[in-house]
Amino acid sequence: KIEEVFNSLYFEPVGISDEYVGTPYEIKQKLTKQNKELEQKIEENSKRTALMLSNSMDKLCGIYNLAKKRYQFAEVRRNAVHGDMFFYIVGWMDEKNAKKLEKEINDSGETVMFYIEDAESIKNVQPPTKLKNNPIFKPFEMFVKMYGLPSYNEIDPTGILAITYILFFGIMFGDVGQGLILAIGGFLLYKIKHMDLAGIISIAGLWSTFFGFMYGSIFGFEDWIDAVWQKPMNNIMTTLLIAIGFGMALILIAMVLRIVNGIREGEVKEVIFDQSGLAGLVVYGSVIVCIALWYTGHDLPAKVILVLLFGIPLIMIFLKEPLIRLFKKQKPVFEHGLNAMFFVEAFVELFDVVLSYMTNTISFVRVGAFALSHAGMMGVVMTLAGVESGNANIIVIVLGNILVAGLEGLVVGIQVLRLEYYEMFSRFYKGTGKQFKSYKELEM
Repeated sequence: KIEEVFNSLYFEPVGISDEYVGTPYEIKQKLTKQNKELEQKIEENSKRTALMLSNSMDKLCGIYNLAKKRYQFAEVRRNAVHGDMFFYIVGWMDEKNAKKLEKEINDSGETVMFYIEDAESIKNVQPPTKLKNNPIFKPFEMFVKMYGLPSYNEIDPTGILAITYILFFGIMFGDVGQGLILAIGGFLLYKIKHMDLAGIISIAGLWSTFFGFMYGSIFGFEDWIDAVWQKPMNNIMTTLLIAIGFGMALILIAMVLRIVNGIREGEVKEVIFDQSGLAGLVVYGSVIVCIALWYTGHDLPAKVILVLLFGIPLIMIFLKEPLIRLFKKQKPVFEHGLNAMFFVEAFVELFDVVLSYMTNTISFVRVGAFALSHAGMMGVVMTLAGVESGNANIIVIVLGNILVAGLEGLVVGIQVLRLEYYEMFSRFYKGTGKQFKSYKELEM
């Protein structure tokens, strides 16, 4: 009966071994005694093991080191090529570590040969890139890697990007209070979480604070401190013109960097006729000079000089492909006669080049526009908070500052990165390099 009841409740029988004899209390007492005996034996064996390890420590460490060394040899051997009598490994090292390894091998007396070959002498193989920047610029390597690493002979743009990025950010988001919060918050997050983006925010926040003093703005209040330079809303046209002038200077710098990169990579002929190279530099630089002369009330150069400064470089850009082929002594474009489609395509490309000079320049207006936008948005917050009436609502001011700092900070950060990539990097930087990874990093 009892068994039927338990089966109906889905109980499963558990058998008890025959070695357990007696009442449950007697069985428990017996098992407790056995457990104590086993614990005593474990303690005795642990002491004996510790004594053995202590007496054999040197020998065991030697065995461990030998095993570890042979394991490392076996791992390296997987990447080695061997013959009947030798095996060798070929790889990239930075110059400092290569010379250090060479000295260690030469001083070891082992039958090992170490040969260093300069990266410039290696043909048909692109050396890897290892970025090396100071601690302030290092977080900005994240943005460079997003676009692409520089090839071995390219200029590392990290420093240029860092300087222009924080400068743009400060101009567009100038506020002492909000800048300090970004700087402190970013610094703490960088120290705790080691996030590169947090380091960038911290440095950008410092420059936002600096331009906040220049604009005389602190948490949106425009009358707490005097402007060291000017208040954007009181000098709208000046702010926009300065932004455009700043953009012109940066485009010229990008063209100079394009020429330097071209020379370093052996593309001298391409650089001469490139829209961002020597020909483009002459055209764009001449436009800037003419604008500066007109703006300051000086006479423009003679028409002949203007034709030479604008006409010849534009013709060089127009005939870029056949001229490069001519200088390189390659198969000419017009080998089978003149091609009307070539001139149509070249004209469209030239028109696009001239148009891009204008659009790229005007694109920098956003630098000044966001400086005005920040002042305008904080003005709205102050109006909603009733600051002008003398009964300021602290909660509205705090929430308004949080909203503006979060929203505008995000938008400004993205817009600055867009300026870096599209208006500057596209002119001088390819980013076709491959990252150098040590053997340890590859194994991780």
